[in-house]
Amino acid sequence: MRDWRERIQAYLGAGQLVCRIIVAEAKGSCPREAGADMYVSQAEICGTIGGGALEFEAMRVARQMLSELANTKARSSRQFRSFPLGPNLGQCCGGHVTLLFEGFTPDCLAALTAIPNVPDRGFIHQAGSPECAQLSSEPVSKLFFDAKNQCLSMPPISPNTAFYLYGAGHVGRAVMGAVKGLALDRVWVDTDKTRFPVHADPAITLAPAADMTIIAGHAPPGAIHIVMSYSHALDEALVYTILSKGNFAKLGLIGSRTKYQRFHSSLKKQGIEEAMLAQLICPIGLPDIRSKSPAHIGVSIAAQIATWLEAS
Repeated sequence: MRDWRERIQAYLGAGQLVCRIIVAEAKGSCPREAGADMYVSQAEICGTIGGGALEFEAMRVARQMLSELANTKARSSRQFRSFPLGPNLGQCCGGHVTLLFEGFTPDCLAALTAIPNVPDRGFIHQAGSPECAQLSSEPVSKLFFDAKNQCLSMPPISPNTAFYLYGAGHVGRAVMGAVKGLALDRVWVDTDKTRFPVHADPAITLAPAADMTIIAGHAPPGAIHIVMSYSHALDEALVYTILSKGNFAKLGLIGSRTKYQRFHSSLKKQGIEEAMLAQLICPIGLPDIRSKSPAHIGVSIAAQIATWLEAS
């Protein structure tokens, strides 16, 4: 997940004012959880706090804040506002949300850039504070909103999970499109650069390799691997490499139960222990989605990956 300071700095570096909106507290039925955020400039928005009337009103408040900042000498502004999601906003959720609005001007750029990266330190967001951002003095392990003192403590952003997809065929392309937006650092592996789409998402790391097992063998610990190359022999070599190395989060293989049984038998003969073989997920995807069209398979696999990320 991109660090919020990087997003703010991108706006400020382009000479734009920007407001970050954070869900500080969510009680009852609410469209997004505490910690969700979005970014509002005078020209665009990025992210979402749940859409609907709440988001529309939040955008109005944010742009009003930016207009006020543009007409003052203040570098930044910070305030909390409460929103009942019932009659006032016409939303049927029925919950109650407290939002934090943080407005930044380009004069904040140097201060934000100078804040060091401390792995276990989060940030303190205090209403009325003159600071553009305040690094916590002690480790912050979870989000905490102090309504009395109008202060939000937020833990550091967790890094994305490394995601390796082996195969750039029709299904591979559908999967890569479907997982966009999940907290993944996407690496796409195939045997030749011509197998990738001409206009691939620039956020994806393309890794053409004559021997894809070399890439698999150098993947970082805790990665998610999805294997779907054009060759069953190549699929097996990749699965063997990943299982032999170990230290991965999930390993999914496209195919049928018959393919799994054949791979299981062959890999066992090659010395892969039963405990490791049990970690191979095949068929990959949600069982309730039975269509074999690339679009359906892509959505099915992406949904399963989303459940893994939430459980981790």
